[in-house]
Amino acid sequence: MNYLIYGAGHFGECFYRILVKQKLQVNGWIDQRLVSQMKYSLPIFDEHTADRNMTVIVAVTPLVNSNRGQIKERLQGLGYNNVLGFFEAAREFPEVFKEYAQLEHLWMRTSHHDMLNLPSIKWLRARLGDDKSKNILDKLCAFRASLSIDDYPEPDRKIEYFPDDIPFNFQSPIRFIDCGAYTGDTVEAFVELHKKNIITLEHISSFEPDTNNYQTLTNTQNRLKKNNPEISFQAFPSGVWKCVDLLNFNQGQTSSSNIIQSEVINDSSVSVVDLDSTCQAMDINYIKMDIEGAELAALEGAKSLIQTQQPVLAICVYHKPKDLWELPQFIDQLQPNYDMYLRVHEHLGLSTVLYCIPKGSH
Repeated sequence: MNYLIYGAGHFGECFYRILVKQKLQVNGWIDQRLVSQMKYSLPIFDEHTADRNMTVIVAVTPLVNSNRGQIKERLQGLGYNNVLGFFEAAREFPEVFKEYAQLEHLWMRTSHHDMLNLPSIKWLRARLGDDKSKNILDKLCAFRASLSIDDYPEPDRKIEYFPDDIPFNFQSPIRFIDCGAYTGDTVEAFVELHKKNIITLEHISSFEPDTNNYQTLTNTQNRLKKNNPEISFQAFPSGVWKCVDLLNFNQGQTSSSNIIQSEVINDSSVSVVDLDSTCQAMDINYIKMDIEGAELAALEGAKSLIQTQQPVLAICVYHKPKDLWELPQFIDQLQPNYDMYLRVHEHLGLSTVLYCIPKGSH
């Protein structure tokens, strides 16, 4: 059997290495971005011109709310006779997640001991506020321990940062801080909920240090402001940290641009601020953080806000292995008067969010 691999990225490379180890014939790649180039001395084809008789492995992870899930159907529609979708391929070649873990991307590590702290996981499980959160934690831990498709944590496909099974119950209009605002996707989603009378928005402050993302963010907010004058918007071209500082920044990584700690400041440095000194007077009642591993430092910089104003928190806990337990423990030390919930909104355990709701508000 001859194979083509659809997607010449990291997962494509993982499937390639597994096929080669098993002495299976790989004849090339399909990747619309890299047509006519070579990878591992194999040609990269357009999906319209590759050999339809070869077995195609779709090596592109599906994303919630994207068209990636339709790749298999599209290839079949083009006449490919044998297509393995991503999860079918993962079952056929079950070592793929272990292979991918070699990259040590986000929470993934080669040793499950680096991804699990059993006493802290036990503490977190007892601290979580509903059975769904406990089941999600169990599934995440099982997947970290096995890296097997059998333990794969499915995303819940609910609205990220405002899932309808979390008891938010805001008593006043939402004054929202968006840390890691990217291009304004969360802002836009919240305004849509406001327009549907699901929530009432009063104010949004967004923080985004990436120059290109910030420009798109401001354009998004200006457009939304015209149509929703009752909501006030602010945007800050800075990152969020434990103090006001100047830090190096990995610019231009779209949604994955991130702060780099270094003694030497380079040309791509950005300003960072702490929420305590920036937002103390804003009467904030909801803080979201998706800041590529800087969440702990940002929470340190929001210590006073969390202790005195006790806003709802939505904190991403998937960028580093220990975020899953370390961030909930840190928040609990700052403010024990929260009910905690866990949800997974994306494939591969990405967009795993810890929701902290003030006790007595629901």
